[in-house]
Amino acid sequence: MFFKTVAFASLALLSAAAPVPTVDPITGPGILVNNKGSVLTEYCFFNNIWNGDGTAGPNFDNPDTCVSVAPGSGKFVPLAPSFKGRVQRGKTIPSTWGEFQLAASNDNKAHGDISIEQGCDGAVTIKSTDGTNQVAGFTVDLLTGAPDAATMIRQSDGARVLASTMGNWLAPANGAAASWAASKIDASKTYIVGGTGVGDVSSANQAFEFDFY
Repeated sequence: MFFKTVAFASLALLSAAAPVPTVDPITGPGILVNNKGSVLTEYCFFNNIWNGDGTAGPNFDNPDTCVSVAPGSGKFVPLAPSFKGRVQRGKTIPSTWGEFQLAASNDNKAHGDISIEQGCDGAVTIKSTDGTNQVAGFTVDLLTGAPDAATMIRQSDGARVLASTMGNWLAPANGAAASWAASKIDASKTYIVGGTGVGDVSSANQAFEFDFY
């Protein structure tokens, strides 16, 4: 009887200690990051180095801020309306990018998209939060079953990820990664290769919701 009592007490303690998933409210310009995965994950925000007319200089090394989000939870990250850049898992590439700006000069709306041009470490979607119900990106698992020629091992954590379809200082453009992705996801909803042909998502309240799977 003593052992049974201890066992039941232990189960009760474990149950009480289990974190309850929570999702923050949106409270101004910024990004709501939802962790649809099964482990605690860090998400980092990178402001561009420079911005031009349809072009930008991405910042690869110095995130403005990083937040950790528990599985099943969502954390709202307030940002200045002037922010133009991306959110991704962790600090290094290859990774899937959630690209966005919060206040475009022509309409003062937030605009954004999903890109795997610098690699893919999992599915991501972007959603408007102003009631227009716009969605882009993908939920397909591009890593399971991907040909070896399309993948590489990320040095920062040893994860197997899809290589860059455009190329960078790590390796040249990977055609196998581009072909594999094009066969699995909608190229009108995610940037696979090139800078045109993908409609962005806009949100008049200068806030987006990103789901990381």
